[in-house]
Amino acid sequence: MSFQKIEAFLNTLPQKGLPACSFIVTHKGKEVFSHSAGFSDLENTKPADVNDLYWVCSITKVTTCVAAMQLVESGKIKLDDPVSKYLPAFETLYVRDKASKEVHPTEHPLTVEHLFTMTGGFGYDINSSVLTEARSNPNAPTREVVNALAKEALFFEPGTHFRYSLCHDILAAVVEVASGMLFRDYLKKFVFDPLDMKDTGFHLPKELESRMTTMYNYTHGISKSTPIECKNKYCLTDNYDSGGAGLYTSPADQIKLLTALANGGKAPDGTQILRPETIAMMGENRLCDAARADFMPSRLYGYSWGLCGRVHVDPFLSDSRTAKGEFGWDGATGSYALVDPTNEVAIYFGLHVFSCQFVYHHVHPLLRDMTYEALGI
Repeated sequence: MSFQKIEAFLNTLPQKGLPACSFIVTHKGKEVFSHSAGFSDLENTKPADVNDLYWVCSITKVTTCVAAMQLVESGKIKLDDPVSKYLPAFETLYVRDKASKEVHPTEHPLTVEHLFTMTGGFGYDINSSVLTEARSNPNAPTREVVNALAKEALFFEPGTHFRYSLCHDILAAVVEVASGMLFRDYLKKFVFDPLDMKDTGFHLPKELESRMTTMYNYTHGISKSTPIECKNKYCLTDNYDSGGAGLYTSPADQIKLLTALANGGKAPDGTQILRPETIAMMGENRLCDAARADFMPSRLYGYSWGLCGRVHVDPFLSDSRTAKGEFGWDGATGSYALVDPTNEVAIYFGLHVFSCQFVYHHVHPLLRDMTYEALGI
């Protein structure tokens, strides 16, 4: 197998306005390719490396879903449980009628599965009035902030449509209640420590700041990235663990989780974080037809949404070389995670650039398909 074509492509990305990136591929539990391009610091003195740190934004969702599915396996959470079983604030919810704009109580309860599948009816406005009020206490913990979301009117009846939202932040709070642990502590004990992910967490400590890759904002048309303040806006308070977008990690750490998921939930050293049958569930479509119609008018033709982000459901429509059941997600800074349990392939692409549609529409699918070409799959 040869990855020269991918390496050459990665080396062109800094010239295309993407200052630093890392790309790692594992197959059947073993690393088969790793390459970094560009410089991780603004002064161009530190060559990019797989151990550099990044705020990964929505890649966090993959880890949150893994944690929640561990509790589904143990029977502490059921997918059809009402969220109010864990978070009483969500017992009475209201929905806004799309035509009349009037608000009325929901007809059906919000369930845990609705949180996994982004069908809860919430939005993604972290500056809404209810969250602004909740954040007035800079030390507000995860559950206190999340409970504020129950005060907002939903965009639709739970389960009837798809809308990308703060559902996974609420799911993190459910994990806290079901496990009896803070979300950060649960992840450390049951995900990060077992997989030896020592460079992953919430709320970057001072001693690691020097390892954080410079963050940028991309300008289309001139293909240029401008440095911005390296701050995660989704860390809403000093004690808030955002299940949707709160983690920092390194590519070398993130690939460990993805590799385990691609190999029946088992890490190369034999550590089992999820059962194979659970992994199979995570690669299934969980959207009704109306919700899938909401999701499909995007860049992800041939995909739907499951219990851990996007799921590959129609290879004919997608023209993707990955197997049906491949799943994963990407992040607002351009990172990309792929898990293909059928072929036992895991891919991670680390980037720290906001607002770059070029990455989602061109770089990610090209890297994906070139990887399968190199593997001969």
